[in-house]
Amino acid sequence: MAEGTKYRPGGDAQAIQKVANDFYGSFRNMFEIHGWDLPGNKMMTSDPSLIVQTYGSIQRFEDLHEPSDIMSPMQAIYREPPNVWLTSFYGFRPEKWGFLGFTDEGRRRSFLDDSEPGALVVIYGAGKASKDLWGKVIGIQQCSHQIGHARQFMSPNEWNAKERNSENAGKWNFAVKATRAWRVTPESRLDVEAFAPEATATKAWQHIGARGVKLSRQEALRILKLDLQEVDVYGENPIIASAVGAAKEVLAPSKAGPVSQNPFVTKESEGPKHLYILRLLGDTEAFLGKPAHGRTIVKAGFSKSPQTRRDDHNRALPRCAFEWEVMYSGLASGFEAYPTSDHAKAGERKMQEILCRQPDGNSLGGEFFLADNALIEEAWQKGNITAKEYSK
Repeated sequence: MAEGTKYRPGGDAQAIQKVANDFYGSFRNMFEIHGWDLPGNKMMTSDPSLIVQTYGSIQRFEDLHEPSDIMSPMQAIYREPPNVWLTSFYGFRPEKWGFLGFTDEGRRRSFLDDSEPGALVVIYGAGKASKDLWGKVIGIQQCSHQIGHARQFMSPNEWNAKERNSENAGKWNFAVKATRAWRVTPESRLDVEAFAPEATATKAWQHIGARGVKLSRQEALRILKLDLQEVDVYGENPIIASAVGAAKEVLAPSKAGPVSQNPFVTKESEGPKHLYILRLLGDTEAFLGKPAHGRTIVKAGFSKSPQTRRDDHNRALPRCAFEWEVMYSGLASGFEAYPTSDHAKAGERKMQEILCRQPDGNSLGGEFFLADNALIEEAWQKGNITAKEYSK
């Protein structure tokens, strides 16, 4: 495979043509998404050199567009018909609800039969959504075909809150796991009827919310007119850095590595992980605005590098009297890194289940908790036991 601007006649050209069609729908779309501004009659002769300038080599370009078990967002949009769906949520919190939920197995099976792994699900606000979200396109999540009970794919505190609510208890428990998610910026949110006029023409809102409906080609392409920010999905590797960008750039395959030109998102890679608990130093009661009763604000999670995660969180704070420190980490405790994210996720969930246990602890949202030292110690020990004993 060629590494420069010269390429094997026919071979690389065919590979580039296939990527352009499968991932971007056409050469013109591929050029537009990458910001390559050339007349149509020069696209095919100029693309090898432009690809090398952007990706470093033709090989790297092909590798980043290699088909996988889950199709890429761009593939989902340009599929014929598109692998893109529309449904409604009360809000958009994939960092707490990492799944697409159905009320019975029949509806879940219908979605699985009609979609492919990697389906994009466009979310609009409905029901109990706040006034500023109601009827607006607020997010997009990408779904695998991994199924399970909702409790597997949501934070323990959120599960407990759902089941305590008489209106929500027992609902949406037939889950399909989400793998990635993007929040639509408030400035680019569209009314759902303007975004998907064909899918909403019947105004069968209950059907759309309960089963989801497929979008047409033109409706799916409207995703590319949105501004998005990738966000965490509960149970997935954390997003390290994410900035707002045009959907056509944010959803394109990442040009990672020394020649990276994609400033939008960095997701921690798969591989060995350590559990950690960070502690917020400073006047806890001043930070909370209420009595802490001797408890401490902590964050429980997992990472390849807990100290790097600490530094990331400290960079997000203004210069003030508050600072995160590593209270516990696998490395400092002499534990070997757990071999996969799945091991670490099991341990993380156990820690979170314990840290939100009242009266000695409670959730502050996401991975943040207020807990006393004895409960934190218990969470740390049992989290590591769970991670160590995990098996699929």
